[in-house]
Amino acid sequence: MDGSQPVRITRDGDHQVVHLPSGVSVPTDAVVRQEGGRLIIEQAGPALGSVERLLSVLATMEPIEERLDSINDPLPEPVDL
Repeated sequence: MDGSQPVRITRDGDHQVVHLPSGVSVPTDAVVRQEGGRLIIEQAGPALGSVERLLSVLATMEPIEERLDSINDPLPEPVDL
């Protein structure tokens, strides 16, 4: 068997409610998607803007070998107020 268990789906106004069987739990930060006739509920990835998401993107990038020219940026002249 593939581990599937029957669930009960009810309607609450405009929303549908999936009643999970005992012993099955879902993290509070979950996402749902539909693929054909399948409804998939899984743990959400790192939140948009999170440090974990940034680190995961940076881990996929190649190092940048390009060197930039130095910028001549002298200190401003003193101002007499």
